[in-house]
Amino acid sequence: MAIDTRKILHAVMEGSRIRDSKGIIPLFGVYLSLFSVEYYNKISFDFEKKMGQERAGQAEALLIKAAQECGYATFQGIRSSWEWEQLVAPMIESKEDQVHGFCALAMAFGWGDMEIKALIPGEQLVIRVRDSYEADGYLKRYARADSGKCYMLRGVTAAFMGLVYGEDYPDGCFSFSAAEMLCRAKGDSYCEFVARKSSQPYSA
Repeated sequence: MAIDTRKILHAVMEGSRIRDSKGIIPLFGVYLSLFSVEYYNKISFDFEKKMGQERAGQAEALLIKAAQECGYATFQGIRSSWEWEQLVAPMIESKEDQVHGFCALAMAFGWGDMEIKALIPGEQLVIRVRDSYEADGYLKRYARADSGKCYMLRGVTAAFMGLVYGEDYPDGCFSFSAAEMLCRAKGDSYCEFVARKSSQPYSA
């Protein structure tokens, strides 16, 4: 049975109606919230700017690392949830289907129209996104960029591979790393991320 993205999207939309007075949504074993992407983008890009040109590489690495840790922990919680067991697990026939399930949920959460272009088990994952909120945000604030600006999506792409093909949680977090090969913030038609085995993984 293939991963039914529409069914997952519907379940998230229905579940997101249940929230507490602060807007926190308990769903898929994690706590979700409605969050302004403009605010997130402002924090990320202001941090990058304040680090300055000389430390641009450090700023980028920190933002990607934070995104990867967040994605790794969040989707481990999702994969361990009752909702995953009831809704997604019956659709899974192979390890690779887990990655497709992760992407379907990320889309349902509003992270972009994530399309898996290639998946080589244990080696490589290529994800394409045409509506990255990070690329949109950068273009609105600063116009054209010289490098990829989708730090969250880049980290999450690597996290998906770490969860499925890395060591058991929590030791597989940085077993894969991702590069943003194309980015709309640079003028490309879409953003594309490639995750491969890390040659020098971060220490968690």
